[in-house]
Amino acid sequence: MKLSLVVPCYNEQKSLESFSKEIFSILDSISKDHSNTTLTFECIFVNDGSKDNTIELLLALKAMQSYSPNDKDLAVHNENIIESKQSITQDSNPYNLTMPPNNCEIKVIDFTRNFGKEAAMYAGLKESSGDCVVIMDADLQDPPLLLPQMFKKWLQNEADIIYARRINRAGEGFIRSRLSEGFYTLHNLISSVHLESGVRDFRLLDRQVVNALLSMSEYHRFSKAMFEWVGFRKIGLEYENIPRHQGSSGWSLWKLFKYSVEGFISFSTMPLRIAFILGFVMSLFSLGYGLYAIIGALCFGNVVRGWTSLVALIVFIGGMQLIILGIIGEYIARIYEQVKRRPIYIKRHGRKDS
Repeated sequence: MKLSLVVPCYNEQKSLESFSKEIFSILDSISKDHSNTTLTFECIFVNDGSKDNTIELLLALKAMQSYSPNDKDLAVHNENIIESKQSITQDSNPYNLTMPPNNCEIKVIDFTRNFGKEAAMYAGLKESSGDCVVIMDADLQDPPLLLPQMFKKWLQNEADIIYARRINRAGEGFIRSRLSEGFYTLHNLISSVHLESGVRDFRLLDRQVVNALLSMSEYHRFSKAMFEWVGFRKIGLEYENIPRHQGSSGWSLWKLFKYSVEGFISFSTMPLRIAFILGFVMSLFSLGYGLYAIIGALCFGNVVRGWTSLVALIVFIGGMQLIILGIIGEYIARIYEQVKRRPIYIKRHGRKDS
């Protein structure tokens, strides 16, 4: 039996030392708790175009592994990865990383640039070969201590998806927190896919769930909703919010805004319907006002006055038309990008020891 771990990494140089210590300790404890089962692990680190020394740390971590399936040369699972059998002892470890367990294989995927977390998760899922796959961040805001609980519930066949949900946003900025809550509320109003507030990407997925996700070939991916859309049995584990241990978040407000728009567009046609309704209501209003002006002029001799109100009305209608065109344009742009069939990500080839 194999458990795969997918870890997207973007500028995680400061976090990887703590993360490797935590996660490998957890994997060791899982092995001991299930000693009656032949259990192996694979940790798939995806370097998403980091600008710091993240890739160097990942390659050093990979070189430290002692995993060798069937006592043969380590199999090559990626065309861009040249396997290295170099061994590094803890004394010569330049980054103070923790040695992986003997039953843990380390894989590194190196992107040519920053393609985004969605692409990194997709690449990791595509590379994984485990009976179940766990997605988690390297910043330790996803508590590794939940991993044994997730694995146990999966072994007991309680669910196909076991996800983590934070029950508060302690330590998070007020504006960021309110905007996040507003996003979930608005998304659930206009989308047929319900998203639970506080649910993270941190979750365990059964192999059949992974296969279902990989069959969805969207160029613009919104995994939070995709996890819900595919169905399957789900169980949530709650936890208190954990502040980031090292470094800073790569998610600016602008990136979060674009990600939110992605969620609205990917899983709802309601914006198009709202645009149609607005256009219909404005047409009725214009028709009614026109009839009122004509009847007033013909029957009562009233002359409609007020250039200011007329100009304001024209500007308002013009603004609404531009908004509606923008909404339509967002959908058309996604169709255009999808039909180009560009790859979701590009891996770096021939990197030494990667």
